[in-house]
Amino acid sequence: MLVFRIASRAYASDLQGTGCLYSGGRWHYKGTQIVYTSEHVSLSKLEILANSPFIPKSQTLVTIEIPDEASILDVGKEPLPDNWWQFPYPDALANITEQWIGQGKFWIMKVPSAHSFNEFNYLLNPAHSDHKLAKVIRIEDIYFDKRLK
Repeated sequence: MLVFRIASRAYASDLQGTGCLYSGGRWHYKGTQIVYTSEHVSLSKLEILANSPFIPKSQTLVTIEIPDEASILDVGKEPLPDNWWQFPYPDALANITEQWIGQGKFWIMKVPSAHSFNEFNYLLNPAHSDHKLAKVIRIEDIYFDKRLK
């Protein structure tokens, strides 16, 4: 399976979730390291645009190969609170992540996108023993059309 993430060139090869050390997000508390990826390039772009007040420049598209037999926890929408997709983020989502990481059973957690409910993001746990199987297969420049904002 291929998953995608968009990052600045300085962090393109970082699969440790370093950015999560400095700020929290929908699915994690500040300091909880996870790697956000998406099932489609277009969803990666949508996630960046939704979380940035401006059109990003000097970004890279990172393509990551995940083995087909990877252990994946599929969260689905059913157990999520009614406001799961809204901002500010409900703490219940980061709590789900804390539980997933704490159990250590699954390497990856599949979660619905708050910006496109029928598409999915894949959160990678860099502390999981299988994380060494993630393989960056391509890093390339990616551009955002100015009309998108």
